[in-house]
Amino acid sequence: MLKPTIVLMSFLLFGTALHAGVAVTYSVGHKPYFTLQIPDSWRVNVGMETDASKVPAGELAPPRVITMMPDDDSILWFGAWVPVYVHSLDAAQEYLSSLDEYLVDNPVLLRTNELDLNTMPARYFIGKGGREGKPVDYFVMLFELSKENIGVAIYIGRPDTTNAHLEELRGMMKSITPIRE
Repeated sequence: MLKPTIVLMSFLLFGTALHAGVAVTYSVGHKPYFTLQIPDSWRVNVGMETDASKVPAGELAPPRVITMMPDDDSILWFGAWVPVYVHSLDAAQEYLSSLDEYLVDNPVLLRTNELDLNTMPARYFIGKGGREGKPVDYFVMLFELSKENIGVAIYIGRPDTTNAHLEELRGMMKSITPIRE
């Protein structure tokens, strides 16, 4: 009796986790950089790559950004990308500061820390601000994919949306895994 119960409990506990998300791989120019798990019901926009030959001289091609949003009309944005011209966590932090005016109005940093994210050195930032006149929460994760590449993942959303999707958002951030070649 104990063995069938353990098997059934294992199936219920671990079987549902296997079907709870979809793996998304971020790649540029056929080079995969990382994967992350998103909930089945979320919409994904894989973005597009900019042809470097069409970028004006002296400018950098914008990175390909993949975005994810829940399918429940929540007002939130989750994006991830690899700015190939950024090579350290410190440089990524400066790069992000240059995007402040595009991401969040009047950002207020509440907490920051360094951690290990699935074998990668990483740094996160949690804060509040505004967007289009409404209050928003933000969470930024910078992660070192290699000595040459840094990844960026950002969540921006209204506080009620943060509360409604907190566990999914945490799971997505924690699932970011480098692809080693």
